[in-house]
Amino acid sequence: MRICLLADGESIHTVRWCQQFHEFGHEVHLITFKNVIIPNIIVHYIDGVDIDVSGGNWKVVLKYLKVKQIIKTINPQVLHALYATSYGLLGALSEFHPYIVTPLGSDVLISPKKSSIYRFILKFVFKSADIITSMAPHMKESMLELGSNKEKIKDIMFGINTDIFNKNNRSLSTTDFVICSTRNFEPVYNIPHFLRSIALIKGKIPHLKVNIIGDGSLKESLIQLTRELQIDDVVCFYGKVPQSEVVSILSHSNVFVTVSLSDGNSLSLIEAMACGAYPVATDILANRQWITDNVNGRFVAIDDVNGLADCLLDIYKNYSSIIDKAVLESDRLITDKGTWQINMAKMNKIYESLNKN
Repeated sequence: MRICLLADGESIHTVRWCQQFHEFGHEVHLITFKNVIIPNIIVHYIDGVDIDVSGGNWKVVLKYLKVKQIIKTINPQVLHALYATSYGLLGALSEFHPYIVTPLGSDVLISPKKSSIYRFILKFVFKSADIITSMAPHMKESMLELGSNKEKIKDIMFGINTDIFNKNNRSLSTTDFVICSTRNFEPVYNIPHFLRSIALIKGKIPHLKVNIIGDGSLKESLIQLTRELQIDDVVCFYGKVPQSEVVSILSHSNVFVTVSLSDGNSLSLIEAMACGAYPVATDILANRQWITDNVNGRFVAIDDVNGLADCLLDIYKNYSSIIDKAVLESDRLITDKGTWQINMAKMNKIYESLNKN
């Protein structure tokens, strides 16, 4: 069948989605405001709009007629928008059916709190959609609060590719204690908070190393902050790296830290757990489905720098006695609900059911 996606062509979520459904044997088209090339995918690039992760992307509305015409030309069996505002709005305005929308996090968790305009847009998008997929229970609750029809919502978690993210090549240093972050450099991920906690434990953990993977608008300010905190000798910024290198870094990490202020369903967290790193995460709804405090990870309060520092120091002191139990529980959770291949097979059945109607 022909599937048409409306999504950010630079997002790893979009790339994975496109490639997976091509592998399932579908003809995949992508309409995007990013000028990208994705192997085996027919990309329809729309120039003139630069999507800003912080919001204010009203100019997408000016392109809805062009998007509608492209969709008509493609004539897909299903239209699917990844992200409920911007791309989701364009999908709704196209009036094409069957139409699926998948919120990714901040679009339903943060945007509606900013203004009534976002709430109006989301209500319109959800009313227009034939199916809405939810990546996590707390996201589903937000959709229902915005007036979504419960019968439209299908639980489809993204999950991770366990053929890639696993403990097959796990190897820890006998001397270094390695802490890792793979969250991008945007305000919602609160990386400055993480760095300030590192400054507090630097002299208390011998051979401390901190590996940070990611990129974003705060990159230069974060590098400058490490200098100001005098931790640049233990912190290494890797930038945006290939997936294979992410796996390698996680496989050599004792601890993974995510101090995000909000999340839909943190794939970064699940990837780290699959690679055997001990997770430390902010106590938000997104993380509670993956971590049981003091069982397979630790929770920390948002913006509690001292609390995070104390937590990391405690983990360092007791690492050998907590890691095995944590890994066993994390493996169980990922097998139960966090495997990409299984979850995408469920999504494929939804596509095919719509194609029959």
